[in-house]
Amino acid sequence: MRTAVVEQLLAINRQFYASLADSFAETRAAPQPGFTRLQPHFPEAAADWLDVGCGEGRFGRFLRGHAAIARYVGVDFTPALLEKAGTAVPGEFVERDMTQPGFLDGLGEFDGIVCLAAMQHIPGRDNRIRLLREMKRRLRPDGRIFLSNWQFLDSERQRRKLVDWTAVGLTAADVEANDYLLTWRRDGFGLRYVCYIDADETVALAAAAGLKIIAQFRSDGKEGNLNLYTVLKSSIQ
Repeated sequence: MRTAVVEQLLAINRQFYASLADSFAETRAAPQPGFTRLQPHFPEAAADWLDVGCGEGRFGRFLRGHAAIARYVGVDFTPALLEKAGTAVPGEFVERDMTQPGFLDGLGEFDGIVCLAAMQHIPGRDNRIRLLREMKRRLRPDGRIFLSNWQFLDSERQRRKLVDWTAVGLTAADVEANDYLLTWRRDGFGLRYVCYIDADETVALAAAAGLKIIAQFRSDGKEGNLNLYTVLKSSIQ
């Protein structure tokens, strides 16, 4: 994918989350059912956690009630969402750009790293592999990475949100396979870039990043299968 297109897609998402932070956060008040199903894979002792793409702190709130935490660090590129997270969850919150090499530098190592509904917003397959490698480098031995990705193509009601790339001056030839543009119509109108990352693609991305899948399941939404969750560890222990 051309660099100019990557930057345009990132700008679309930055504009969305900056202008609709309040509306977006309101829809994230309750924890997802899938969070509970991740618990058997949490570290047993008090752990250091990194939340990549933490948003308004939804998973951080869940962790505080369901896991032993020594340290919690949330990373996101939207200041308004980081501010909300900081008022709701005790921890450290850092503004970082997930698309940049070394964006986790200086934050230390972690027992658990989560990236929930965030990797799907990174344009370019090579950039998503790099993101996984960045997280792997921050993982302690025997640590775990927890992913979720939105399976919106499997939902008729979510597919109704799809719009043509011409809405932002692009064509399907400008983007990669499984890249989509979706509308948001709660308390305003917005557009988001999202990549559809299914189970097979998650397997391929994990292998390219040197990670091994130890669990995978679907949960959430009215259908009970709207998000794909994956638990990973380093393939070299």
